[in-house]
Amino acid sequence: MTIKLQVLALFFLFLSCSSPSNHAENVSLNIISQDLPSQASILNLSEFYTFDRLIKLQSNDSSIIDYINKVLVDDDLVFIKGGSSLFKFKLNGDFQKKLTKGIGGPDEYVNLTDVLILPEQDRLWLYDSNQRSIFQINYDLEMEVDYSLNYPLFGVEKLEKGLIGTSGYLEVLDKFSSLYSFVGENLATGFALSKNHLKFNPEKARYLHVYRHDFFSKGPVGYNFVNSFNDTIYYVSENMEVIPKYYVDFGSNKVNENELIGRDYSSIVDVFQYINSSDKSYNVGNVVEFERYLLYKFFNQGLPFVSVYDKSEKILKSGRKISFDYLGQDVVLELDEEISFGTLGNNRAYLVIPSEASILREYQVLFQVKDGDNPIILFFDEK
Repeated sequence: MTIKLQVLALFFLFLSCSSPSNHAENVSLNIISQDLPSQASILNLSEFYTFDRLIKLQSNDSSIIDYINKVLVDDDLVFIKGGSSLFKFKLNGDFQKKLTKGIGGPDEYVNLTDVLILPEQDRLWLYDSNQRSIFQINYDLEMEVDYSLNYPLFGVEKLEKGLIGTSGYLEVLDKFSSLYSFVGENLATGFALSKNHLKFNPEKARYLHVYRHDFFSKGPVGYNFVNSFNDTIYYVSENMEVIPKYYVDFGSNKVNENELIGRDYSSIVDVFQYINSSDKSYNVGNVVEFERYLLYKFFNQGLPFVSVYDKSEKILKSGRKISFDYLGQDVVLELDEEISFGTLGNNRAYLVIPSEASILREYQVLFQVKDGDNPIILFFDEK
């Protein structure tokens, strides 16, 4: 390990030691040295995971989803955040109902920023960044409670002791921080801001940000939070402790702060044109962590790549393409921005693949879909 990485590890270790807990004491920083895979590289996901269920969502005028942001499952129900709409399907793919945005009146959300599922209550929470409110709905997609949180966030997660949310790159109460903790038990009694974590440079935040839907993901214990500003994945405990867990070290391909500040960029477009024209890697996301393997995506020159890290063997494998076994046939796909991964909890995860021939190619026949159909969803777990 280089001196630079040793110093970085000690710094993160110091941060992690400030908030010990029963599980936090077992969390240590893992530094993952991420090289840039070749354009021809293929990551065989079936080496690590078993793909055991295909969800083909019914496609009609009411159920068409342009882009799947998030998938939530409880028993035989599937809820999908697609843009500003929430869709309800049966696990067999049958379309049930759709909830769309309003104009801000009573019981109407404007921006469907995030969705949480509370399976023990048969309820969903919708966070609206426009009204800075949480709407509680039942599984029939009927509005029940409208609670004003009064904080502009891009993602939220419900913990045992309260809520944790991220503002992305937004300023909240003159506090330039990536995470905010709110204490409280439910929407009836409300939530109060208790702490802000992970401060960032506000000028850097003007440029290195991505409006994403995968800030939080369920881990083997607690949650993971991915921070675009420093290529780090943090462990978040149910007690709202925040501890650095994985640092993805892009080495010479890392986007440095001096490339983002003091450059007099005229817009965010200029910044991404610079990053995408260079050999810089950034935007770690789509984090899926099981007991043994950690999966994540990242971008370089505007192209997505995916990696799987074996936590026990400390081995990293990456690819520009993915392959997996489905019904005994080897499927090989070039990664696209709309091919995404997410967690379902209980050591289960999902893979979303658009149905278009430009992505699925000859595999449209295998999955029995055509252009214009809804994306397909594959469930998988760890081998």
